[in-house]
Amino acid sequence: MSSPPRLRRGLVLLIAAFGAALALTYAWVVPRLVLDTEDTLFGNQLERLREQAARPEATDETLAAPGVRVVRDLSGEPRELAEFLRALPVGVHEFYDERLPGLSTTELIVAVEDDGSGAPVRWLLYDLSGLEALEGPWSARYLGAVGGGFALALLATLVGLLAARRLFGALDDLERLVASEPPPASPSAAERRDDEIGRIARLWRDADSRLRTALERERRFTRDASHELRTPIAAARGALELLRAEPAASAERHSELQRRVDGALVEMGDLVHAFLWLAREPEPAHPGLDRELFAPSEVVERLLRERSTLVPMGTNVVVTRAPDTLVEGSERLARVVIGNVLGNALKHGDGTVSVAVEGARVVVRNAAAPRSASGAVEGFGFGLEIARDLCARFGWALQAREHDGEFTVVLEFAPAADARAR
Repeated sequence: MSSPPRLRRGLVLLIAAFGAALALTYAWVVPRLVLDTEDTLFGNQLERLREQAARPEATDETLAAPGVRVVRDLSGEPRELAEFLRALPVGVHEFYDERLPGLSTTELIVAVEDDGSGAPVRWLLYDLSGLEALEGPWSARYLGAVGGGFALALLATLVGLLAARRLFGALDDLERLVASEPPPASPSAAERRDDEIGRIARLWRDADSRLRTALERERRFTRDASHELRTPIAAARGALELLRAEPAASAERHSELQRRVDGALVEMGDLVHAFLWLAREPEPAHPGLDRELFAPSEVVERLLRERSTLVPMGTNVVVTRAPDTLVEGSERLARVVIGNVLGNALKHGDGTVSVAVEGARVVVRNAAAPRSASGAVEGFGFGLEIARDLCARFGWALQAREHDGEFTVVLEFAPAADARAR
C-alpha cells in the first residue's frame, strides 16, 4: 500500500522554493549591504576631508587619510589631468574601473569645490584603489559574495531535503506497519525508532492490539453464546412441551420435568455470567475485575445446597474437605466455574460424584462411559476453553482428563498472600 506523494512533493517544492529565495535574497542583500556600508564610510570620510581641505593652511600631508591630495592650481598638473579636472562641474564625482587621464588609478572620488560664485577653486582627489571590499558589481570579490550566497542556499536546501527524506522514510515505516495485515509479530522498523514516529508506532501497536482483542472477544461472545445457549434452551423447551403433552402424568414425572427446566435455567444463567465476564475488558489495575478473598469450600457447599433439587435420582454426592484456605479472586466467577463443573458432573455422572476441596484446589470426579473414540473429554457444560479463559483472569488453573471411564476436573485457585487456615 502506498499513499499519494502529495505531502512529500509539496514539502520538497517548499524546501526548494525556500532555498531559491534564500539564494536570491543573499545574493542581493549581502553585496548591497557591503556597498551601502562602504558608501556611508567613504561619504563621511570625504566630508571630513573636504572640511580639512577648505582650511588655508591645509596640505596633502595634513589630510587625515592616505591617497588624498588637494589641487589648488591646475597649472602645475599634467596637461591631461588639468584638462580632465577643469572639465568637471562643481560637486562630487566617482570613477570606477575606467582609465583616467594623467592618473594611474582607476578608482577615484573627485570633490570639486568653488568659492561660492560657481567657479572651481580646488579639487580634492581621493584614491580608493584597494580600499573597497567589492570593487564594482563584476569584480571577483563581488562575484565571490554572490557565489557564496548561492552555495549557502544550496547547502540549506540539501539539508532540508535530507531532513525531509529522513522524515518521510519514518512515515513510510509507519505506513507499512499500519497497512500490514496482520501486524508483524516482531517489532517493526517504525517501532524500533527512538523518536516521535517510533512512539506513535508503539502507541498504535498497543491500540491495535486492544482493538483486535476486543473484536476477538466480541466474535467469541457471539459464537459461544449462539452455540452454547442452544442446548439449555432446547432442554427447557423440550421439558415444557412434555409437561404440556402429559397433563395426567404422575407427580414424580412432573418433578423430573421441572428439574430439567430448573437445570436448563441454571445452566443458561451460568453461561450468561461467563460470557459477560469474558466480554469485559480487564482494567490494567484490576485485570481480574472483582478481587476479593473467599473460601472455595464455602462456595461448593452453597452450590450443592442451592442445586440439591437438580441432583438426579440415584446419584450419590460425596464431599470431602480439608481445612479452609482463603483464595483471591472473584467469588461470583468461582461460583460460575465450579457450578458449571458440578452441574455437568451431576448430569453426566453415573451413580457417584466425588467433590474434594483440598485447600486452594477443588477436584471433581464422576464415573461415566467414554463419549468419543479419541478419548477427548466432553460434556463439561460451556466447554473447557471458555472455563480456562475465565480462570485465566485471576491466574487460576483448570485441568480435565479422562481415564478408564472416569472424568476428573481439577480447579486450582491462587492462594491469597495473607491466606490462613480457619
